[in-house]
Order: sequence, then structure tokens, then C-alpha cells
Amino acid sequence: MAMYVFKDADREHKLLARDALRQDKSIRFYCPNKDCDAHMYVRNLDGVSKAYFAAIKSHTHVKGCPYRSSGFQHDLYDENGFDFENALFSLTMPSKPQSKSEIPGEHGTGEVAPKPIHTIRQIYSMCKSYDSSDLYNGKIIGQMLLDERSAYMYPKGVFGWRLIELKYRYYSSDRNEIALVCLPNGKEYTFIVKFGDERLFKEIRKSVYENRNHLIIVAGEWNSSGKYNTFCTEIKSKKQLTIVK
Repeated sequence: MAMYVFKDADREHKLLARDALRQDKSIRFYCPNKDCDAHMYVRNLDGVSKAYFAAIKSHTHVKGCPYRSSGFQHDLYDENGFDFENALFSLTMPSKPQSKSEIPGEHGTGEVAPKPIHTIRQIYSMCKSYDSSDLYNGKIIGQMLLDERSAYMYPKGVFGWRLIELKYRYYSSDRNEIALVCLPNGKEYTFIVKFGDERLFKEIRKSVYENRNHLIIVAGEWNSSGKYNTFCTEIKSKKQLTIVK
């Protein structure tokens, strides 16, 4: 599911869901992922909720496409309650054990009120579903997620709380570090994720290395490493990293 598509196979002419018209309902559009040939159609245009685009079952998304139909479902979450920096900061906190009394819906009878997105997968799916210049609760998508679409927003580097779409480069067991890389507009940035906890480093290193050919999404507060075009963050929790397969 996506909040934007392209009108042409070359991905040059974009259409946002909020700009879709009735006459667009029967038109096949193109997935924002240039490697995906899903047939996208506008949905919910006449409904009370936001319009969006989704693929048909006969021509669905390729494996690993972030715009697949099982992706972010906007109406299930409270957009107004979402605070990006607080959400990413919360990902650095260790998970609290959940008691039985804290499990929602066990004896509930009323409707469950939508809550803000809070997991790294939810935040990433939300960002991918929108155009990088669009807004979610007043914040620009490209200022939350650095990927190939938003690379032009980072001419001088990456600083502060960000979600970044990365590829594996190498790891260092001596320094408890994993080096990842992205290539925004051909300009290479290296991102070093550091670990204070050796056990956490070994666990995440294993997962990253076994999935080194997939996209690796990291959430953190990024700073300069002191080296040219190299930035770093500390990983304190498994919640700060996910792999897109």
C-alpha cells in the first residue's frame, strides 16, 4: 500500500493519493519501487478514510518491496500522536517485560483507540508509503528517513535522529562495530554502528552478516565520526535495527 505512485513505467510522473480523481479509479499505476512491476490502483477514493494505492492480487509486489499490500495501514494508527524523535529515542530503551494484565484485548469489549506508530518497522513502512517531500503529523518524510528518494536533502551529511536505509560493508570484532553504507546520488556515506554491550553486538552482527545482501534499516541519533563522510550512532537495543527481506 502506498500514498503515491507513478503514472509511467519510467517513474517520471508522480501522483499523490490526495490528488487522485474519480476518473483515475480504473487506471493502472506503477509502484514507486522501480524494481517492482506491481499493478497499482487507487483505493478508498469515495470512503471516509484517506485514499491510497494498492496492488491487485494478479500483479502483486516483488518479495521485499516496501510498498506491498501488507505494508503500512494508515487508518490503524494515530498520526496526531506521533512524535518522531521521541519514537526513535524509545527504540533505544530496553524492552520491559509484559505482564498478563498489560496484554491488550484479553477481556476488552469496546473499540480499541488507535495508537501512534512506535516500532522501527512501522515507522519505516509509514515513511516508505509516502513521498519523501510529503508530511506525516507535520514532519517531512525525508527528514525522518534517508533513502535514495531523500538523498538530496542531505548534501552536508546526516546529523540527529534519523532512520537510514543501508547496505552491509564490514564488521570489526575488535571495536564492536558494524560498518554500513548508502550511496545517495552517487555520493558515498559510511555509517558506523557502535555497541557498548558485546553480547548485543554479537547477536546483531550475526543477523546482519547472514542478511548482508538485504536492506538494513537503522534508527539512531547520528553524529560525525571525525572521518570524511562517515557518521556513527550507538546501538543500545535490538529494536533499533530491522532487515527488509
